[in-house]
Amino acid sequence: MKNFNELRAQNNQFIYKSYVMYEESNEIVVEFLYALREKEKISEFYHRLRLPKSEKIKTNPELENILFHIGMAEAISYYKIAAPKEFIIECGTLNVEQKKWFQKLYFNGLGEFIYLNKISVTQEDLVDFICLNTKNFAKISVKTEQNNIIPIGGGKDSLVSYELLKSAFPDSLLFSMNPIVASQKILDKHPAHAIKLKRELDLEKIFDFNKRGYLNGHIPFSSIVGFISIWLGLLYKTRYIVLSNESSANEENIIYNGQKINHQYSKSIEFENDFREYVAQFITDDVEYFSFLRPLDEIHIAKLFSEVAQEHFFDFRSCNVGSKKNEWCGKCPKCLFTYIMLCNYIDDVTLQKIFGKDMLNDPELKELFDGLSQSDAVKPFECVGTYDEVNYALSQKYYSYKKEELPCLLKNYQPKEMKYNLEVDYDGQNNLPEKFKEVLREHVSRLSF
Repeated sequence: MKNFNELRAQNNQFIYKSYVMYEESNEIVVEFLYALREKEKISEFYHRLRLPKSEKIKTNPELENILFHIGMAEAISYYKIAAPKEFIIECGTLNVEQKKWFQKLYFNGLGEFIYLNKISVTQEDLVDFICLNTKNFAKISVKTEQNNIIPIGGGKDSLVSYELLKSAFPDSLLFSMNPIVASQKILDKHPAHAIKLKRELDLEKIFDFNKRGYLNGHIPFSSIVGFISIWLGLLYKTRYIVLSNESSANEENIIYNGQKINHQYSKSIEFENDFREYVAQFITDDVEYFSFLRPLDEIHIAKLFSEVAQEHFFDFRSCNVGSKKNEWCGKCPKCLFTYIMLCNYIDDVTLQKIFGKDMLNDPELKELFDGLSQSDAVKPFECVGTYDEVNYALSQKYYSYKKEELPCLLKNYQPKEMKYNLEVDYDGQNNLPEKFKEVLREHVSRLSF
């Protein structure tokens, strides 16, 4: 693999060349053009979003502002190939404050990428945004309705949001990008309320660079979902974008060179607050982005899932490895973590049918088990919860067995005598409008642990 410093020495440049929105027979298409300049060689990348036309699209305001910003978020998939210092913007402009905002997003959103590629760089030195266009974007004003767009990913969290909100807000729109089977089943139940968007990366060219040893790694995907969701809110005249990120997303995986490396950075309250402030200041006041589940932790969500989402037990998929094949791979941190979170609230027979085995009795998962449960191990780079949540669940499960019946992963496990606070702080770090807090409070108040 090529070295970060080696690529920097070549004085490479990344270029955001253009964005355009146009209509085809049944679709609205947004196309972005990027380029990577290596000495005298230029490689171009075309990136597209395809949205089916709908009678629910009630407005067509001047959208250049949000389209440009979607392009800034999407660019990171191509920028990371060489991660050059210079990021040239030919199709718009950012002021000093905006440049700092995107520097923070790229630096923290690429934190895992920086760690795994052993890169030593500061936030200020990672990328320099250079605007060749002086075009300023006016804020977008649209009279939005008091309705919701709920992103549906097919995992337990978004299904909990869906189940808790469907009675209180029956007209909510359900949004899925490149839906997997699990999310498609939810969209199929509400075809009149479904928003299905196709996202097309220039994969052949990305893979070609990967084969030649260029850089690769995790990106802040939820930031991309965020900007696209704002666009959809404007198109569908819908005020609330209702995410399903919980409090656990705030915990880092590891600290590297003084930087908190968080696989879930773009799901964290820090990003949510930054994003809300940025959108309100530079894009629109008429669409609001927040996470409905932010006051909760993984224990609450697992318990809620077991009680309100039983019809989804054999359909939901949280496994990134197996989701495209509509299966649980049974070997990754996400599978094991999800199993641990649910093991106290879904009976063993049902849980083993869902995952295809007793995951606590698989000795090959010992390293993953340690990574999830031991704070001195590297927390897996996946969307998993905190050490306290894992140990609370494991300690409860441990005492449900007789000593001689313990599954292999629990045989040497030391249960924790811990005071785990299951009280929900609705006035803490979250951005829920009051009517959403009322719905959440009503459902959580029924839980017994």
